[in-house]
Amino acid sequence: MATEPRLLTSDVLAALEYVRRSVLRLLIVFAVASAVAYPLAPQLLHFLARPLRPHDLIMYAPLEGFMGYVTVSMTTSLCLLAPLLLYEVNRLLRAVCGLPPRLALWSTVAAGSLFALGAGFCYVLILPVTLRFLLSFGGENVEAGISVSRYLSMTLGLSAACGVTFELPLVTLILHRLGFISVSFLSEHRRYAVLLGAIFTAIITPTPDAFTMSTLLLPLLALYEMSIVLMRIAERRQKARVTPVVRR
Repeated sequence: MATEPRLLTSDVLAALEYVRRSVLRLLIVFAVASAVAYPLAPQLLHFLARPLRPHDLIMYAPLEGFMGYVTVSMTTSLCLLAPLLLYEVNRLLRAVCGLPPRLALWSTVAAGSLFALGAGFCYVLILPVTLRFLLSFGGENVEAGISVSRYLSMTLGLSAACGVTFELPLVTLILHRLGFISVSFLSEHRRYAVLLGAIFTAIITPTPDAFTMSTLLLPLLALYEMSIVLMRIAERRQKARVTPVVRR
C-alpha cells in the first residue's frame, strides 16, 4: 500500500517550534520595552517633529495624541530591541537556514547597520525636503497643519522604506554568493531595474505623490550601481584566492 508523503518532517517541526518560541520571547520583551519607553514619548515626538518646523502637529481626535504616544513608544522599543532582534535573526539563520556562523553574524550586523543608515538618511535629508515641497502648495491662502497620526504614519513609513531600500547591497551580495545573479546580469538589465525600482518605491512609500517616490528612487538606483561595484570587488577577491601564486 502506497504511503502518503509526509510534508511535516521532524526537522520542519523543530524549526517551526524554534521560530514560535523566538517570536513569543520577542513579543514579551517588546511589550515590556514599550511600556518603559512610554514616559519618554513626549520628548521623542518632539524630536520626530523637527523636520516639520516651523509648522506644528495638530490633534483632530481625542485619542489621537494618546495613540501618537503609543506609536512613538512602540517604535522606540523596536529601536532598543534591535540588537536582540539581530541576535535572534542570527540564531534563526544558523538553526533553520543552515548558514555558517560567520556568514550569519556578518549578514545580521550588516542588515542592522544598513537599515539604520537608511532611516537616518531619510530623517536628515529626504524627509525635510519632502515636507518642504509638499507643504509649499498651500501658499499664503492655506495654513499648513498635519495631524499627529498622519505625520507619524508618513515619517515612520518613509524611514522604514528607506531602511529596507538600503538593504539592496546586502541582498545582492548574498544572492551573488549563492550563485543566483552575476555582475553581467545586473549590468545588462539596468533598464528593467529602473522600472522595478519605480514600482517598488510606489508600493512601499506611504504617500502616493511622485516627488516622494523620486526622492526614494534615486538613492535606490545609486545603491543598485553600488551593488554592482561591490560584486565586482567580491569576484576579484574570490579569483585572487583561487589563483595560485607562482613563485620564481
